[in-house]
Amino acid sequence: MSDKVGRWLPWLATGLPFTLALVGSAPAWAQMGGMGPGMGPGMGHPGGGGAPHEDKEEGPAENAPDAEEKATPTKESDTGYLEQARRRTKVVEFDGYYRMRTDWLHKMNMDQGYNGVGPVPALPPFPTASQCQTASPNSGAGFVGCGDQSLGNANMRLRIEPTINISDQVRVRSQFDVFDNLILGSTPDSLVNPYIPNQNPGVGQTSAAAPADVLSNTQNSYAASILAKRAWGEIDSELGSLRFGRMPWHFGRGMYFNRGDCADCEGGTTVDRLMMLTTIYGHQLALSLDFGAQGYDLGYTDLGQKNIGGFPLDLTQKDDVTQYTAALTKIDDERTWRERIASGDVVANYGAQLVYRSQDYATYSISPALGTPYSNSNQTVGVPLSANDLGTSLTTNVNALLFIPSLWFKLGWKALTLEFEGTMLAGKLGNAGPLRLGTTNNDQGLTILQAGWVLASELRLYSDSLFIGFETGGATGDQAELAGAGTSANPLYYPYLNYRWKFVPQPAHDRNLNDFHFSPEYHVDEILYRRILGTVSNAIYFKPSIAYWLDLDSKKEREVGVSGSIIYSLAPVPVSTPGNSINYGLEMDLGLQYRNLRENIYAGFTWGVFWPMAALSRPSGSVDSILWNYAEDANAAQVIRTFVGIRF
Repeated sequence: MSDKVGRWLPWLATGLPFTLALVGSAPAWAQMGGMGPGMGPGMGHPGGGGAPHEDKEEGPAENAPDAEEKATPTKESDTGYLEQARRRTKVVEFDGYYRMRTDWLHKMNMDQGYNGVGPVPALPPFPTASQCQTASPNSGAGFVGCGDQSLGNANMRLRIEPTINISDQVRVRSQFDVFDNLILGSTPDSLVNPYIPNQNPGVGQTSAAAPADVLSNTQNSYAASILAKRAWGEIDSELGSLRFGRMPWHFGRGMYFNRGDCADCEGGTTVDRLMMLTTIYGHQLALSLDFGAQGYDLGYTDLGQKNIGGFPLDLTQKDDVTQYTAALTKIDDERTWRERIASGDVVANYGAQLVYRSQDYATYSISPALGTPYSNSNQTVGVPLSANDLGTSLTTNVNALLFIPSLWFKLGWKALTLEFEGTMLAGKLGNAGPLRLGTTNNDQGLTILQAGWVLASELRLYSDSLFIGFETGGATGDQAELAGAGTSANPLYYPYLNYRWKFVPQPAHDRNLNDFHFSPEYHVDEILYRRILGTVSNAIYFKPSIAYWLDLDSKKEREVGVSGSIIYSLAPVPVSTPGNSINYGLEMDLGLQYRNLRENIYAGFTWGVFWPMAALSRPSGSVDSILWNYAEDANAAQVIRTFVGIRF
């Protein structure tokens, strides 16, 4: 933790026991949020792309079957009190889901390939099949030997969320993923055998058990099959609640802070946090000290034998990110919301959140100290660092400061629901390091000013069978692009369009960083934002949608739903698009879904088509001035997805 936090440690050592006695059980949500988005209105149910996560109501659970049959322990012992409290609850509860999905992606590269310019060809906008390469970097030949431009796979995940109830007021929650997004068939014994040591990493197929894929008979587990994602504790009393550990973070619709608990999500926002919550006049107040990025620890060094799971020791507090969060929200659970709507009330939920971050030092890149093992090995991968290597690498004048205010509002009246969320990032970096190109000693900083927003409406008609929705949202963009890429002076090449796979620093004399990114778990569509761009950034979109659910029995326990949406997208900063144009394109997504509410089974099918426009085409020009040397129009891309799952 940082020096600022370290100064509070003596207070925590003496005040924490007293605080534990005061904080308590008033209803409050650790995630400080509302509903999540779906593929379309009414589709945010089990199996939907943005199904909201509903926290269980806290308080006494049902009695254990043998609670009345056991003798009451003596009250003279602490163990007796603990056993009495334990018998009032289910000791362990399990929630989660199992899912399996298939994806068929056709022409995600929009018929654009490796475009020969300079020392390295420009990459396609989306990864292509391995056989789709150019004949030579500068041939301009486009695709070679690529009759099939499709990619596909099947993957699965088992998510387990255990809650250990120590008593009605004390519990431990956690989240584990088994075979997390594991691609089916991805670990054959022809590829890797974890039981045979000293395999040559330079050879693709290394296992003597099955020297060829066609001879493989089983799947191995080359990495841990169970991945711990989150674990945190909760202690309640009459005045509030104390929560501490690694926990999900959600606000509003999940546009920026999204816990990622939908059945079709990949990750989500997780935070290491010490938080206090209480309820004041029906509003939830949350204050937290968050543990941001802490930098390198002992496990990365030669002294720690590069054992990341060894003795926990942060090597310096100077490079730690300090973060404080405050939130005030008024949130009704889904049942209360619907009951108030049904009674004719105008229902309003809302919230405000402010995040403060700061950082003094940073390690942007390693500058090894002379004589250290890392330096003598020519920085070979696998050779551990030393504290001296890290000490010479610290940048001392980072002076980062960032404020993140967020607002959320949700209004319900009869069949109509309106919801808004907006977030801004405002701050500065005294030394932006690799985020700036061509800097001088007096010109190393960046000003951060970014914003994103979402406005959504929904009509529920015919006894909540027909849903008509309209959503619009936007995120600021940045004019930075790899100017001069592909030339002899700057051999960089244009990256993939997905924000996860590219790094675009600000050019010389550009002191502003303006590109806002939605959470990738906020699902707007199936192709442009979810696949090609990775999320909503430098974009404004308009999305009308419709969904209809048909009951298959009188108890409304089995239903079939059909949905459709149209998304038109444009770029507010055209210069940072490949085609220097405002129009991204038009996408259509159609879905068919089945759900069994009694057995908690869901399944579905989605088909999406994206018709790109000028912003995603590659114009022709001079080799010395642009990123490619011949024009390539962007053509339509498609996706077909199937999914099936079980909730528990």
